[in-house]
Amino acid sequence: MPSVAVSSSGSISSTPSSASKLPIMKRLPIPELQDTLNRYLERVEPLQDERQNRKTRKCILSEENLNIMGTLDGKLREYDSELAKENPKSSYIEQFWYDAYLLYDASIVLNSNPYFQLQDDPTIKDSSESGIGPYGIYTSQVKRTAKLVVSILKFIQELRHGTLQPDTVRGKTSLSMDQYDKLFGSSRIPPGPGEKSCHLQTDHTSHHIIVLYQAQFYWFDVLDVNNIPIFSSPEELEWNLYSIIMDNERNKLELDDSIRIPFGVFTTESRRVWSNVRDYVFHHSDPTNWKNLKIIESALFVICLDDVSFKDDQENELVRSFLCGTSDIDLDPTNLAKPLGTQRGTCLNRWYDKLQLIVTRNGKAGINFEHTGIDGHTVLRLATDIYTDSIISFARGITKNVPSVFESELLDARTRGSSATSRANLITIPRKLDWKVDSFLLSSLHFAETRVSDVISQYEFATLNFSEYGASHIKSLFKCSPDAFTQQVYQIAYYALYGKFETTYEPAMTKLFQNGRTEAIRSVSHQSKRFVKSLFDRASDDKERLELLREACKEHSRITKECTMGMGQDRHLYALYCLWNEYYRDELDLAPMFEDKSWSLLNTNVLSTSNCGNPCLKTFGFGPVTANGFGIGYIIRDNSISVVVSSRHRQTHRFLSLIEKSFLEVDHIFQRAAEPGISKAPHTDTQVKTLLRDGKRLNPPSKSEDLSFLLGGYDYFDVSVSG
Repeated sequence: MPSVAVSSSGSISSTPSSASKLPIMKRLPIPELQDTLNRYLERVEPLQDERQNRKTRKCILSEENLNIMGTLDGKLREYDSELAKENPKSSYIEQFWYDAYLLYDASIVLNSNPYFQLQDDPTIKDSSESGIGPYGIYTSQVKRTAKLVVSILKFIQELRHGTLQPDTVRGKTSLSMDQYDKLFGSSRIPPGPGEKSCHLQTDHTSHHIIVLYQAQFYWFDVLDVNNIPIFSSPEELEWNLYSIIMDNERNKLELDDSIRIPFGVFTTESRRVWSNVRDYVFHHSDPTNWKNLKIIESALFVICLDDVSFKDDQENELVRSFLCGTSDIDLDPTNLAKPLGTQRGTCLNRWYDKLQLIVTRNGKAGINFEHTGIDGHTVLRLATDIYTDSIISFARGITKNVPSVFESELLDARTRGSSATSRANLITIPRKLDWKVDSFLLSSLHFAETRVSDVISQYEFATLNFSEYGASHIKSLFKCSPDAFTQQVYQIAYYALYGKFETTYEPAMTKLFQNGRTEAIRSVSHQSKRFVKSLFDRASDDKERLELLREACKEHSRITKECTMGMGQDRHLYALYCLWNEYYRDELDLAPMFEDKSWSLLNTNVLSTSNCGNPCLKTFGFGPVTANGFGIGYIIRDNSISVVVSSRHRQTHRFLSLIEKSFLEVDHIFQRAAEPGISKAPHTDTQVKTLLRDGKRLNPPSKSEDLSFLLGGYDYFDVSVSG
């Protein structure tokens, strides 16, 4: 049996922080092999026709496949047993899951990094046009950034001091906190010479941050040696941020565009190209650039101050900027001969290998994060805490009787260890990182910029802020899980647009277990197909459709619960495949199921979805995971649902419009079934009331205009439901 300490591919380098002191939780279970195979067959069956499914079942249940899979399963259990002895705070999927990210060679822009957009701060007015405020047109940006950064520093202080309140389910069941060790001071490092994998590097001694403005890099310390924030109030930090902006604005006309080096664009490259550039920098006789890289990579996080504003009617462009950056080309005829300076987009003002806080000129804020070591739930906790803290800090200025987000708030700022010795040799005034470039680096920057511009242009984004109803309405009237309900809506919309069902992925959090990450919920089931088809079937009535909806939601919730308890199928099978590929490919034949078309089918996620709901978020999104797919990030609130859809120029806006109509149509079905005389009832959580006009009950239409819209005007009774 090979060593289980570290896989020979991806690696993780870090020093444990105080989060490591938390109690060890139960290990992620390995399901019984037969149960996993049965679940696999259940998940893939709704996506196949009868002939394909017969072939798949014959393959999966063949003696050859069962023997090889049984051998691999035994090896996996040995692996997990040894791993438990060497590193109790581990899981059988951990290294294989890191490898899935770290062995990935393509650009992580749009392929890996998600984003969160925070709600606007109601206490900060937009000054980007009026110029009203102490920092003129930059006031909104400076104040919003300073407030959020101070809140982040409080979060880091609690994390490093071991006082961060543990994550729980409904305040009772504890969740794994392992991922927080990799939230700050972490960086994705491209492969070194002769290496095939990136590395996830974490520096728990980091005390400084990076600030980017117009692609220029600055750094300064924000924590003392005792991990106490140096800047205890936003006002103390504001001048640093404003001085960085002013330094660039003053020098803008003096500097040649080719001197303004957008070094962050290298993080948008494929890992192979970025590795070559980094190796060139390492071996260069001038160590300046290498020292700069080490400062950036060891920083707590990166602040991206964007020199653009986005209005409320520019939501799609704001999504683009937070997720991958905008690509704005300035074809100045006097500047065409220069390798740099043509690109003006926010894609240059990024460092995608790290956690990034992005703030626009008019104070809109978002988080873009490198996904290897952390999942959405972990970053959502960060976003929730810092948004809440930044808002209630305003209330605390009015009255002291305001509850605190962080325990450190209960301490007097003057007695939190800010002694002279703890702050000796700290750099609190921003220092600029200057780059030394030559023809190789200039040309490499130019090609990196053109390539990421090409990538960005291949995608489109659409946003929906559905305000007709939300979780309260779904739970009280439909009597089902809001998430399960929303997943059915996506199936309706896709079927209405394309007349078929495709592989749909939704992650289930497995943080009930030590080092838990996610398991794959497969949303397409026989129950969901029957429900969706009933909407287009003349033989089905509203009562039957609602019953089928509840059955579909119940099945989705059952699958979700299984996955949350580590009893899914994807991670177990993926670990078996990785174990074979890493250690046993010369000893064992590849199991037939991994060559069956069903394996490729189930791992081609045409609809990749994720629910990351919290009132502090305005939108959330990511790129599609397949070339012909859709990425769907959604937030279910009490009275609204936000959806962001991305694709490589499929019918993104049309698909999102169908999602909206599907939400409305299912509600209409409920109203017609609940009260036959209702045409449209108000969305309340109380019993639906009969509407009267001139003393008479309103008669509903024989079918909904919304559903006719789903099919582009065709009568939905005329559409085949056999697919």
